Amino acid sequence: MQRALSQQVLGKKAHRELLAFLDRQLPRLGAPPTRRVWEGRAAQIRQQLLDLFFRGHAPGLLEAQPRVEWRGVIETGKGYRIRKLRYEGYPGLWVPALLYEPTALRGKAPAVLNPNGHHPGGKAMDYKQARCLNLAKRGVLALSTEFIGMGELRADADHNRIGLLDLCGVAGVGVFYLLMKRGLDLLLAHPHTDPERVAMTGLSGGGWQTALLSALDERVRAIAPVAGYTPVWQRKGCMEDIGDLEQVPADLCTLADFDTLTALFAPRPTLLTYNRHDDCCFQTRRAKKSVYQPAKPYFALLDAADQLSFHDNVDPGTHNYEADNRSQFYQFLDLHFGLRTPAGDLPWKGELRSEAELNAGLPPDNATLHSLAQAALRRVKATRARRKPLAPAAARKRLKALLCLPAYARVEGIKSSAARRSQGTEIRQHLLSLDGIWTLPITELIPAGARGAELVIADGGRRSAAYWANQALAVERRVLVADVFGTGENTCSWQHHMLVSTAGQRSLGIQVGQVLALLNWAGRLCRQSGLHLRAAGQLMPVVALLAAALEPAWVKTLTTASLMDTLGRLIDWPVAYASAAPLFCFGLLAEFDLPDLIELCAPIPIRDGNRGPLRADRPR
Repeated sequence: MQRALSQQVLGKKAHRELLAFLDRQLPRLGAPPTRRVWEGRAAQIRQQLLDLFFRGHAPGLLEAQPRVEWRGVIETGKGYRIRKLRYEGYPGLWVPALLYEPTALRGKAPAVLNPNGHHPGGKAMDYKQARCLNLAKRGVLALSTEFIGMGELRADADHNRIGLLDLCGVAGVGVFYLLMKRGLDLLLAHPHTDPERVAMTGLSGGGWQTALLSALDERVRAIAPVAGYTPVWQRKGCMEDIGDLEQVPADLCTLADFDTLTALFAPRPTLLTYNRHDDCCFQTRRAKKSVYQPAKPYFALLDAADQLSFHDNVDPGTHNYEADNRSQFYQFLDLHFGLRTPAGDLPWKGELRSEAELNAGLPPDNATLHSLAQAALRRVKATRARRKPLAPAAARKRLKALLCLPAYARVEGIKSSAARRSQGTEIRQHLLSLDGIWTLPITELIPAGARGAELVIADGGRRSAAYWANQALAVERRVLVADVFGTGENTCSWQHHMLVSTAGQRSLGIQVGQVLALLNWAGRLCRQSGLHLRAAGQLMPVVALLAAALEPAWVKTLTTASLMDTLGRLIDWPVAYASAAPLFCFGLLAEFDLPDLIELCAPIPIRDGNRGPLRADRPR
């Protein structure tokens, strides 16, 4: 049996199907419309994205000004001082920052917001210190902000924990956005900041922050991301470019991909910098054709063709914001802010400070992504306790909407192997096509004198399901073991699940839809009005429970192994996004928990091998 369940029948087909599916879901920026149409559309996209990013958050967050605490001054004696501060980027979450301030400020001065990227040293990284102190020496205010998970905020090293917030219906990307937006608020509040000469720049995650905030907040007057992003449609086949969950948040690409965000920079001065041999992500050859070239016509549309420039860094050409890239930025500011400063770095190597010297300090109870998710879970529980349950029909309708549940119109077997026998069991291999989009491999096991039929699914796919298949064979059931999306031969990276979500679909919904299609097809194949359903692992028991809740007439019994008692455990433990990505379905826990689904399965008997009966057996 193990040999039959381990047989590979799909090969590379599964990966090609996934990429083709994503390609259909991820639109590309086309040619620009008229100027009037684009300006109206740009304003609409900005508002829609802000609405998307702040789903589930308390109202008024964007309008509120940040609380700021000044934490001391380092007098350098080099023409600038470093002011330590922290600001409340999100309620309860304080962000350490450094303000590099010229000592000879008179009147209004240019200012630059410098967000951090994915370097553990955070604001103490040498290349960032070099840039900020160089800016201050040139008469420019430079605010250096910490990035979640880096520097003093290293308690939040796992950015993908925003999935815990998403599960509760609170858009996790909104936390990231508010932190950078309030940094801009703080910089603009400085009495010497010239609001017409405010720029933003950063490397990697700092480049992503630069792109996102600048696209939506037009107070940023000059934009210079470095190796920070490419469109999601380009990333689908390039794993190193996909990034963390905040960079591809749920439903982003239903409104705008990053090529569109780049078009939103126009007509403001923009310098796009990428590295030819980048050893992290977003190499020049991929970025130029997916970011720069699609955006050019939009700058031309707004009579700003000369405001968009592209720099291909070859020295050193790796993932960097070193001397060459800094020089390009200084010249960019000179050109657009009316400055006259040297093209290269001013002296800086003897002026770097240690992490400890630059620490601004945090409150002992500073919030983290995990603590914010725990608070969201408490609110969900309180709200659900007061809410009247939906009628079954309404509950199923709402559940389908949350899952973005696909309905497959054409479910057909496209290939079946000749039967062979092993130890009295007949074995067949099937391929099932769902609307020509997905192909599911199925191993069928038929014991002599079979009575009834059972569908088996497991997190590890068919090859991991021998024990569960034997359980069904032991009670003389015909067994069909299938690899649904994300399992077995249909496995994919957890990052691809992120792309499915940002495209406006839900991996969990795809899996549930496939199980329903399997139940329907197998019922016809076996001439059964309903099948027994068995699921093992962390994910597939939830998928099976959802399928049974949506179509209880198609399931005779449900047997699970290791079904959680509540989706809240994903937050309590917490569970890493990468280990169970489909379960972090946006807003699911805000409206349905596993006990609700068990009730919705009535009258199906449900039993878990590690917990006993979850719904007592009833005659059917």
